Amino acid sequence: MTAMLPGLRLLAALLALGSGALLWAQGSHPGIAAQVNGVEISNERFNAFYQEYRRPYGINVAGRGDHLQRLTKLRKEAMDEMVEQELIRQAAEAQGIQVSEAEIDTALAEISEPFDNPDEFNRRIQSEGFTPDSYRQHVGRMIAAKKYLDDIRLGVATVSDEELEAYYRDNELRLTLPEQVRVRHILLTWKPMGTTDDRAAIREQMVPILERARAGEDFAALAREYSDDSATAQNGGDTGLFHRGQMVPAFEAVAFALQPGEISDPVETPFGVHILRLEEHKEARLLPLDEVREQLREHIREERMEAAVEQETGRLRQEGEVEVLIPLERPGQKS
Repeated sequence: MTAMLPGLRLLAALLALGSGALLWAQGSHPGIAAQVNGVEISNERFNAFYQEYRRPYGINVAGRGDHLQRLTKLRKEAMDEMVEQELIRQAAEAQGIQVSEAEIDTALAEISEPFDNPDEFNRRIQSEGFTPDSYRQHVGRMIAAKKYLDDIRLGVATVSDEELEAYYRDNELRLTLPEQVRVRHILLTWKPMGTTDDRAAIREQMVPILERARAGEDFAALAREYSDDSATAQNGGDTGLFHRGQMVPAFEAVAFALQPGEISDPVETPFGVHILRLEEHKEARLLPLDEVREQLREHIREERMEAAVEQETGRLRQEGEVEVLIPLERPGQKS
C-alpha cells in the first residue's frame, strides 16, 4: 500500500499528492499515462502517485544497476495500483454509492491538516492538475470507492464457530508454544585480542564464583556483583524465557539440559565463560482454543477480506479495458 501524507489513511491511499517531473520518456499519447475503460489517467497524476509510492524506499532516481531495476519495479507496482484504484472507483460509481457533503468535508479536513494554510494546500492540489472543486469531486469519488471495498469486506467478515474450530484443528502446529526455559547466568567476558593465558585467567576467575553459587549463596546477587553481561546483570542475570534458536548453541544446549535449581559447569561461548542456573522450564504446549478464539477469529476475517478484495480487483481487471500509454522501463533497459 502506498505511503501517503498524514490524513490520507482514511482513504486507504486512494488519494495521491506529490510532485516532480516525469521520469523517462513520454508515451504515444502526450500527457496521458494510462486509460482505464476510456477514462484517462494523466502523466501528472501518475507521477504524483509514483513519487509518493516510492518515497518510503528512499531509492535515488540517479541510481544504476540494481537501483534502476528496483525503480522500474516500483513504477510498475504504482501503475498497477493506480489502475486498480480507478477500476474500483468506476465500479463504485456504477453501483450508485452515495457520499454526503459532510463525509467529503471530514475527509478534506483530515487531508489538509498537515498544510500550514489553505493557500498552501490549494497550491499543492493545483500542482497535480486539480481545482478546489475538481479535487472535492475526486475526494468524493474515492470515498465511494472505499465504501465499495468495505461492502466487499463485510460480505465475508462473519466467521462461524464451526469454521473457527476447523481452522484451529488445521493449524495446531502454528498455535503451539515451543518449549521454553528461563535461566540466570553469570558471564565473564574474554578480553579483546586476548591470549591463551588471558583465557585461562578468565576460567580461573569463574571457579570461586561457581563454588560460592553451589554452596548456596544467592545466585542473583552474585550475578549483580560479577557478571559482565550489561543486559542482565542488574536483573540478577535473568535472561527471561527463551526458546531454542534464540541463544548461541553452547549456552542453549546447557540451558535446556539443566533441572530447575541446578547450576551448570562453566560454559564457554564466543562471549566468554558463563555459569547458568535454571529458574523455569516450560514444556511445549498447544494454546487452548478459548485463549486464542477472538484473535483467531480476527485473523481469519482479515485473511478473507484481503482475499475478497484481491478477487474483486482481479475480476475488474479481467473485465475492463486497460491501456498503459507510457513506458515503465528506462529506454534500453532489459526486464
